[in-house]
Amino acid sequence: MRWNDGIDRTIRLCIDEVLNSLGPKGKKALLNHVQKDARFRKDAILENPELFRKALRLVLGEKGAEVIETSIMEKLVSVFELKQTSNLTLAKAIDIIRTPEKESLEDGEQASRDRCVDTT
Repeated sequence: MRWNDGIDRTIRLCIDEVLNSLGPKGKKALLNHVQKDARFRKDAILENPELFRKALRLVLGEKGAEVIETSIMEKLVSVFELKQTSNLTLAKAIDIIRTPEKESLEDGEQASRDRCVDTT
């Protein structure tokens, strides 16, 4: 497994954990609307987080999307020990995490994965 595969998996688990907080039906409904109304698939979040953000806004409105995005960012900041700044967006956070120059997480990678559990 490549280093980035583990990082991507951890990011996805963190996103899933936040979406799971909506409950099974809420998560399914949100993802169905995002896919149907915004023509955006969940598996494309890491490749295009800005479009995911726009899809959330289309489905949930500005405030609802902001709650989900903020929760995802808080989870990523916590798990990957990022510095929270006022201009940090979901897209920037994912880019920082996925950048190969980021310090190696070889020792901490499993611990990071353990903090996000896949409950689907």
